[in-house]
Amino acid sequence: MNDIDLVPGHTEVHVWAVWLNAPAEVSHAYRCLLSPSEVARADRFVFDYLTRSYEFSQGALRLLLAHLLQCQPRDVGFEFGPRGKPMLQGGSRIRFNMAHSGGLALYAFTVDSEIGVDVEELRDIPEIAQVASHYFSRAEAAELLSIGDKISARDAFFRCWTRKEAYIKAIGDGLYLPLDQFQVTFSRDAPAKFVHIGDDVSAAAEWTLQHLDPAPNYLGALAYQAAPRNIVFHGPLNPGQLLNGI
Repeated sequence: MNDIDLVPGHTEVHVWAVWLNAPAEVSHAYRCLLSPSEVARADRFVFDYLTRSYEFSQGALRLLLAHLLQCQPRDVGFEFGPRGKPMLQGGSRIRFNMAHSGGLALYAFTVDSEIGVDVEELRDIPEIAQVASHYFSRAEAAELLSIGDKISARDAFFRCWTRKEAYIKAIGDGLYLPLDQFQVTFSRDAPAKFVHIGDDVSAAAEWTLQHLDPAPNYLGALAYQAAPRNIVFHGPLNPGQLLNGI
């Protein structure tokens, strides 16, 4: 990886996929990358597997940002927006976001545009109709419920969910913005895009949605307020590869 230019250009989004499991010695190395407050947060998890997952996911973020900033991982400084979205201290042009599900984390990096990323491990949703009716727009829920095949409906659900979550994360509003207040495409054969945001169709045209297939049995999405950019994908890597390869 040392011969790859890891700094995203103006027309690029770099996406990294990292598995969140590794031997104990690698786990300890990732823990050593964290700040004291992050170590304290890791230790507040009730279950050990959640502690390890946090150490890997946050440590990987520090490794990747440290390479971009040419500094040590523990020297990466964060600040947070009004809704808690993390960003780099010091006015850096680099924008980033991260997500994880199951055993996989995704990291997205670009410049001069707020960005959101989401990933979901494919799994059964027993109450898929109720969940869609509660969180999706009427048009999205109706389209989803028209899909007769169970597996196709499951995949469509997660394409819709990840695209909506990526947008929520890009604007930094968490669930303060109801998911049913904007509409996205999610048909397997249709390009990923916004149909409308609120009542404003023109606002949707200012945003880009991109579909991701980061690993078998996982789906993901990117959202950012800029013209479409080229995706440069790295991985999936295990934590040891990332630790030793950058």
